[in-house]
Amino acid sequence: MPQVHLNGIDINYRDEGQGSETLFMIHNLTSNIQGFDKNVPVFAEHYRTVAADIRGHGYTTHEEDEEKAKAFYTFDNMANDQVALLDHLGIDKFYLFGQAYWGANTALHLFERIPERIKGIVISSAYMIPSDDKVKPYEPLGEQGKKNFIRMHQIAREQGMMGVYNDRLTNGQFWGPQVLNSPEILSEFTTAHELTSATAFVTLPHLPAPKRANISRLLNEHKVPLMLLLGEDENPQGKIHFVEEMRRDYPDTHVVILPLAGHYPTIENPDDFNRALLNFYAGIERYK
Repeated sequence: MPQVHLNGIDINYRDEGQGSETLFMIHNLTSNIQGFDKNVPVFAEHYRTVAADIRGHGYTTHEEDEEKAKAFYTFDNMANDQVALLDHLGIDKFYLFGQAYWGANTALHLFERIPERIKGIVISSAYMIPSDDKVKPYEPLGEQGKKNFIRMHQIAREQGMMGVYNDRLTNGQFWGPQVLNSPEILSEFTTAHELTSATAFVTLPHLPAPKRANISRLLNEHKVPLMLLLGEDENPQGKIHFVEEMRRDYPDTHVVILPLAGHYPTIENPDDFNRALLNFYAGIERYK
């Protein structure tokens, strides 16, 4: 994969396909662009498809000092990285996908930076979760989910990311049967954890309420087509909460539930995931 030095860091990315339109994809925490291996080749048949390892993941620059990491791993920084890459590649308008908490909120920050350049948005398995001093990202997951993340953060500090991986095999945080029963997916997740900074994992970026309100305002002002894509096996209360919160911010949010998938529809059910995105983006082009 090519690398380029932009915004003060080295960014590892993939750029495939020759379509007249561009699809830009942003992955989640403990993932990287290899996690799109079952998606990018399909999309590249129709779109120029671009994705980059975000800070602390894959082969993009990592910051391992936990104190410095607070200013390094921010949604604003990650959105600025993406803008720099888009400009470097000469991409003006594009369709956008963001995966789960880190990917979805980085994508929405990117929209806030350049709303006029984004033709449509799909986010999966997340909504705009405020993470200021009053509300932490893991609190909407319930008491057990909160305990799991506090434990995993401690394990990451003491044992590194493979310690986190082994813990998830036991407690299954976000890992449903589609993941735990698939040696292929677990092998991919092993590599993804190995290529994730433990410091990035424990440094959850903040989305304070004023920022969330501004993104909501811009979504409603620009009336950008937006789809929230959720796996059928995602925690039932979680799914309901995701939809309620996203539609509170943006009532025009379109919702699709995919079968045979939980928190990771890109990899758990790539065929239906790919088809859902292609149909949504094609619909935008047809009915604009």
